[in-house]
Amino acid sequence: MSKNKLSRFSLKRNNVKTFLFFLVFTSILWLFIQFSKNYTEEVEVDIQYINLPKDRILHEGSDQTLKLTLNGNGFRLINHTWSKPKLQLDISKAIETSENEYYFYVNKADQSLKEKLNFKGRILSSEKDTLRIKLDVNLEKMIPVKVSKELQYAAGYGSDKGVVLMPDSVKINGPKNTIDTISYVTTEDLKLEGLNTDYKTTLAIKTDSLPSRVVVAPNEVDASIAVSKFTEGSQEIPITLMNVPEGKEIKIFPKEVKVVYRVGLDKYNEISLRDFKVLADYNKVSADSPYLILELVDMPESIHDVRLQDKQVQFVILN
Repeated sequence: MSKNKLSRFSLKRNNVKTFLFFLVFTSILWLFIQFSKNYTEEVEVDIQYINLPKDRILHEGSDQTLKLTLNGNGFRLINHTWSKPKLQLDISKAIETSENEYYFYVNKADQSLKEKLNFKGRILSSEKDTLRIKLDVNLEKMIPVKVSKELQYAAGYGSDKGVVLMPDSVKINGPKNTIDTISYVTTEDLKLEGLNTDYKTTLAIKTDSLPSRVVVAPNEVDASIAVSKFTEGSQEIPITLMNVPEGKEIKIFPKEVKVVYRVGLDKYNEISLRDFKVLADYNKVSADSPYLILELVDMPESIHDVRLQDKQVQFVILN
């Protein structure tokens, strides 16, 4: 490359650097001038109440925001316009009007208000001159967790206890009138197919259907399923008659009914007919019907898919 070309290239590069320097400098100067000017802005302030009594919670109808009109240069306003300012108020310093009801006066000329907002400009106006606060009773209680599940075991497999949750209950707290209406919470959906081995996971508690001010702890639970091989079992169970009128003699045919069920191989030999009870209640007989409806009222917890082979038995009144 010739010396003339190198000289022209160097000159152009220097010109670009000079141009960029003055562009940045003038931009900074322009910003400084703009931020030095006075502006008036309306801002919405989030109010945070502190030192609430331990057994109380803020009522949703309490004033929790406040609109203020602020005046000051750009440097003073920037923090209050780019992010929502927060104002902390101590409930212990509020004026109490009645039980669980309080209020604060808002004085735009009060220096302490500007100090709490960390604002060095002027407060021109306030949307409200009074902030009203109401407190609710904060109730805490333990409630059970129910698992939302769709389980399909592989052929020949099952679970003695099904899904076991740990913990099986959680603590909720919030306004008393809301907490009183909640009797349980559910987990996220658990869907499994072809299950033939033990399974463990963590399930989140569903909170989207709960009121916003209800807090759940913990917000997730451990879930486990102990899977084992299953087989079909059956027992011939004597039928017990009940509520037969005094002085009447009734005969039923047959006197026993087969109960069919699925059970884990490790529990198969533990099941006996003494674990079951089948009733035929005379009080529930339909008019002119020759049949009594059978009810299975007792059975072991370790069996599944239980069914009576016959749902009813024939009866006759002898006298």
